[in-house]
Amino acid sequence: ATTPQDHPDRAGRHENQAHMLWSIFERMGDLGDLQNAIKYGEEALAATPQDHPDRAGRHRSLGIMLSTRFERMGDPGDLHEAIKHGEEALAATPQDHPQRAGICTILGGLFESRFSRLHSSEDFEKGLSLYYEAYDCRTSPPRNRIHAARKAASLQYLARNFPESSSSLEDAVNLMPSVDLRFLKRDDQQHILSELSGLASIAASMALQAGRDAYHGLKLLELGRGIIMGFSIDARSEASDLETDHPLLFAQFDSIRAEIDSSIEGTNRTIDEPPDQHQKRVISRRWEAVNEMEKILKHIRGLPGYGGFLLPPPRDALMRMATNGPIVVFNSSSYRSDAIIVTTSAITSLELPKLSYEETTRRMSQLASFGGGSPFKRGRDTREMKGLLLWLWDAAVGPVFDHLEGSGITPGVGVHEAHLRRIWWIGVGQLSMAPFHAAGDHSPGSTRNTLSRAISTYTPTIKALSYARQKQFQLFDKFDSSFSEERSKKAKILKKRNPRLLLVPMPETPGAAKLPGVNEEVLYILDSSAKSSIETTLLSSPAPAQVLEGIKHHEIVHFACHGASCLNPSDSHLVLFNQDGINTDRLLARDISNLSTQNAQIAYLSACSSAKNPSAMLADEVIHLASAFQLAGFSHTFANLWETNDDAACEVARDFYRLLFQHQENGDDDDCLVSTAFYKAVKKVRDRSPGNPLLWAPFIHTGA
Repeated sequence: ATTPQDHPDRAGRHENQAHMLWSIFERMGDLGDLQNAIKYGEEALAATPQDHPDRAGRHRSLGIMLSTRFERMGDPGDLHEAIKHGEEALAATPQDHPQRAGICTILGGLFESRFSRLHSSEDFEKGLSLYYEAYDCRTSPPRNRIHAARKAASLQYLARNFPESSSSLEDAVNLMPSVDLRFLKRDDQQHILSELSGLASIAASMALQAGRDAYHGLKLLELGRGIIMGFSIDARSEASDLETDHPLLFAQFDSIRAEIDSSIEGTNRTIDEPPDQHQKRVISRRWEAVNEMEKILKHIRGLPGYGGFLLPPPRDALMRMATNGPIVVFNSSSYRSDAIIVTTSAITSLELPKLSYEETTRRMSQLASFGGGSPFKRGRDTREMKGLLLWLWDAAVGPVFDHLEGSGITPGVGVHEAHLRRIWWIGVGQLSMAPFHAAGDHSPGSTRNTLSRAISTYTPTIKALSYARQKQFQLFDKFDSSFSEERSKKAKILKKRNPRLLLVPMPETPGAAKLPGVNEEVLYILDSSAKSSIETTLLSSPAPAQVLEGIKHHEIVHFACHGASCLNPSDSHLVLFNQDGINTDRLLARDISNLSTQNAQIAYLSACSSAKNPSAMLADEVIHLASAFQLAGFSHTFANLWETNDDAACEVARDFYRLLFQHQENGDDDDCLVSTAFYKAVKKVRDRSPGNPLLWAPFIHTGA
């Protein structure tokens, strides 16, 4: 109020006041703050010259605030005024301005709101057209374009235009690798990806709904899930190879990718540069960067060995990944639910009408609540768990086995466990926590369950499975006649020596329940490893830094301690000692995943919830302790989906090592024997207590 009407700073000061009040409203929800924010926004706009570069942004801000008041108060006049401001903002924004996609999307949303209220086909078409225009803004950050394509797909779905909806979703997923996350902190990466949650799932569903083949849906799931893990894998493989083989080209590619993904607000304007000239310069440079990126990618993909650089794997490459057993991907979205089945002969899809999105949501929410509590709660949880496993069999796993057995891919009912095939499970979204390995009826004599049909392993993505298989599995020192020098340069063979085992036990943890079974578990492993001439290191007071260093020098690591899963999944941790050996400290998933190991093979996490990710918005990132060890380079990780019984955990670990070392002494040595040893150890507990799935179902194997 003290700033004169003709003062050049008047508009900016009023805009700042409007933004401050808007921020307070967003936090507190007081309508009075919103009303005042709108008042100052209108005064800021009135004081802004028609040709000023900031005018578009002030129209946009005012439109957002008015549309919010419409949502709160329901006055159609606010919505109409918001649309007018959105149109003014768009008119004042050049066609190739990096912010144009965001303005188009906001205005498209306003027309969509009016369409949902008045059902005007004109509003529908305007909204859709604006979303398409936003996606086509190639100078805008990929995140803005992805959001626009997703909004366009939603409108097309409302109109039952499935092919068009599928096309928009595919466009959105194809842009996801362009979102440059590599130099952001892990929490910032997670925040960005939480905004894209579920995109790959609905894209795959809509592709199948539109009549596309199963490979197409699978390709979208591989491209749009496990992004953080994928970046790390690429940094250690494909992109790393480019950096090694062609360092100057890699530096150019990396710099341009970061520039395109950056916000225009991050560009600096010199003191003597007029705002309009600065805007033109930024736009011109953004176009140059976009064109440079297209040329760089074309050049990279023309190099020998780089034809598929940052592209989804071709059909035949995915099918080769099923050489050791089929890969089954379960996807449930609000559109439909399917299993995508990968074998060496085909990639097929199987629609699963009983696996409804609503029921899946209810069941997975139920699963998250199991564990702990009073005897009454445990009894109720057991009954509900048995019901969940039956539902999972009837709705998802059973139909898949019917298909596999009918096609002759897996053996039929009643086969001896020595002839069971391996199978890899991938759960998309909320199904990432589903216990497919335990699905079915486990009453005595029943074979309507996974344990009677296959040996189960999990993997976050097929890309992660390929990464887990880069090392040839060999623990013991012996001649390897099967390893060929023609294998990929990315394949790694371990040093020929007996393995070294790192034991990290915490039988007593300050402030937590004692784990009496840990001492027995450790003694048995020490005895078994000594008989097999395995060098063992026992950390009596393990601290995180000491453990991280030890992991680098051991082929097998075994943890027997408390674990915790956190809403921020990168903070999930194993509870260890502080350096003082008295207080506790945490070994975080984020720190484990940053390790890069050469000889790592087996990580055994005898710890509660070590394969649990409680963040629904980051379900497709599959971030937990088990995946952290996989990313660190361990081919096989054994972990728990939820809280475990101490005695059962001890028994499974003991039998696993007994069976594994027994096979090694017989001269056997491959990935299958690792999974088989674990399968038998878990099945033994199941056979003794089939009616208590909470006891044996949490134990899972992930990896090669």
